[in-house]
Amino acid sequence: GFERANNTMKKTLLLLAVSLLVPPAAIYAENTPPTSQAPPAGKRIELKTKSLELVYQADGKGRLSLEKVGSLDGSWTSPLKGPLFPSMPCHDENGPRYTGPISIVTAYGSNGMDLRYESLSSETSAPGVEHLTITLQDRVQAITVELHIRAYAAEDTIEQWLVFKNNTGKPIQVPRLASLYFQADAKQEIHLEWYGSNEYHTAGEPFREKLNMGARVLESRDGNRHKAGPIPAFILGFGATPTETTVPCMIVAFEWPGSTRFSFEINEQKILEASAEVNQSQPPVVEDGESMASPRSVFTFSKSGMGEASRNLHRWTRTHLLPDGNRLRLIDNNSWEGCSMDVSENAVLKMMEDSANLGIELYVLDDGWFGNGAEARTSPRAGLGDWQFNKDRFPQGLDNIMEAAKKMGIEFGIWFEPEMVNPKSKLFQSKPEWVMRNPGHELALQRGQAALDVANPDVQEFMFASVNDLLTAYPGIRFVKWDCNSNINNPYSPYLGPSRQGNMLNAYNNGYLGVMRRLVEAHPGVDFQACAAGGGRANYGAMRYSQTFWPSDATDPRYRIRAQWNFSRFMPPLAITAHVTHAGGESLHPKFRFDVSMMCQLGMEVDTRKSTPEYLAAAKTGIAAYKQVREIVQLGDQYRHAHPSDSSTPSMNFVSRDLKKALVLAYQIGSAPNPISFTAPVSGLDPNVVYEAVEINLPEGDATPRLAPGVERRQTGAAWMANGVPVVFTRQCDSAAIVLDSK
Repeated sequence: GFERANNTMKKTLLLLAVSLLVPPAAIYAENTPPTSQAPPAGKRIELKTKSLELVYQADGKGRLSLEKVGSLDGSWTSPLKGPLFPSMPCHDENGPRYTGPISIVTAYGSNGMDLRYESLSSETSAPGVEHLTITLQDRVQAITVELHIRAYAAEDTIEQWLVFKNNTGKPIQVPRLASLYFQADAKQEIHLEWYGSNEYHTAGEPFREKLNMGARVLESRDGNRHKAGPIPAFILGFGATPTETTVPCMIVAFEWPGSTRFSFEINEQKILEASAEVNQSQPPVVEDGESMASPRSVFTFSKSGMGEASRNLHRWTRTHLLPDGNRLRLIDNNSWEGCSMDVSENAVLKMMEDSANLGIELYVLDDGWFGNGAEARTSPRAGLGDWQFNKDRFPQGLDNIMEAAKKMGIEFGIWFEPEMVNPKSKLFQSKPEWVMRNPGHELALQRGQAALDVANPDVQEFMFASVNDLLTAYPGIRFVKWDCNSNINNPYSPYLGPSRQGNMLNAYNNGYLGVMRRLVEAHPGVDFQACAAGGGRANYGAMRYSQTFWPSDATDPRYRIRAQWNFSRFMPPLAITAHVTHAGGESLHPKFRFDVSMMCQLGMEVDTRKSTPEYLAAAKTGIAAYKQVREIVQLGDQYRHAHPSDSSTPSMNFVSRDLKKALVLAYQIGSAPNPISFTAPVSGLDPNVVYEAVEINLPEGDATPRLAPGVERRQTGAAWMANGVPVVFTRQCDSAAIVLDSK
């Protein structure tokens, strides 16, 4: 009897061990809600914009695929096609193993998922805006995924994201949740174009490559920005490298301010698998009963080159993303490049007065106004976190400055960096638990600072209060430059604790965005600028709550012309801050500087007290010229021609929304031992309207017309588009700004 009992106990223990090591399907089924009905026999889902058609298909087994993306008139079909949620494990024994848009790790260590179509809902959230929600259910586990697709008819633009819901009864790790995932036929060539963020190195270069078999991954790993990585946007050309007017293409922009990952893999069957997602350093955890949303991806298509796709995104961004996207941006002068941190009340008053006399509309006090005693902000290593006015430099705070600004008729703005702290600041000493820091490790500093734990709601409240209190005390402040000069170099959130560090990136960046949303809503008359040591926040995520962004700390116009060109592939010109400075030396004529900045939101960054009378006189001419064309540039349509990396005579033109005016900007950036004749192309005009050419921005001492002598100045739009605008350049770094006016 003892032997039988012993054998029975051994069998019981063995079965228990096996059940713990290999959980049967019943374990999952316990928490799986019963299916109310069998999957439909098939479901075709059509989504249309002004020019595009997208077709999705759920087959008889509920497997969801993208069936077609192409022109509504049938003249072009993209190569995008294939399953949107390939299952794991793969049931096609001979098929490729795809990564899909989602990866999970359950409480049992399993990564299996098999999502099937369950339902569709549709709503018109605004005129011309249709929002589809396609709900999918895992066949085994109580996991639901929503695919959200929002189509903007007038702008031919799509917004897409995923929502993952966990009802399994236990937490699930979600290492990947791609907002955009698609497959495409790669039997014809697929070309990739992308851009870097780092000034002096990559932000001015277009990186172009043909995708080949294997994987190509673009990653940024900074955590809270993309300073050392690619701008979170890319272009795919179908069949060849796209130009402004030829080759079908797709432009994608990712709505996220932190680390990103774009993946492109062509397998041996010549199928491309592509995705856009957050570049997680650890897997986020979704608790039972909770959900997690991916950031949004924004994309558009064009059958005729990048120019049309860019204009789609420009219109969409102005209308649906940017705060006040159809409000003209002011011409500013920022103190940083001219003064660095050497600022004071008297200095600001003088520079404000000089700026107002030049026609500048906004003066921005940059870094150096806060901190006291040993921690006065006189270097990058002091003051951050202590947002009180320096009593020696600004004894009356902004009282005198705001009063003087009102009398001068100039607006005022100020700089903040609320996510960061210096180790010797009063904030650091009083709230060490608010600082991100790997336990037991030395604190890593960048530019003498570290990142606050923005995942912590108390830190978010401090950030909001720091800015909100000043804006409330001085309601006349019109502009806030929000900077971020350090990566997340100590990636550990004390607030989240040891078991939830995978949620850190999402919590930090959503915390930052939440603070920005509150500030924009609380102060609708204030413009916010997204800055991160240059262009590290040139992304759709930051721009949802910022009116402008700072592209690059490199302001030499020979460099900036290329960087601004690249940013304009997906960002509208009114969002791109383009400052005229002294960078590049005195050999660069002010006219060229202003003509380069005129392609975006023009401003300056100079100490007027140190500028020559000739420079200031040219600045006054350039500012007046920009005011003539600002509405065309900021709210009109942009037509780029040859890229400055491809041509020594790049040019572009802008056309007003009513087609009555246009601005042609042409540049000569190559060597010019002799006068160079060049015909600047023109696009987008009304062919039946007569336009007269008028040259602007010819400052005293540099007033030789660039418009070619003898040109017929009054021509129809059809003639200007057929013949172009003839100009003559006489030096390297020369330029022309010509208005075509129908009045």
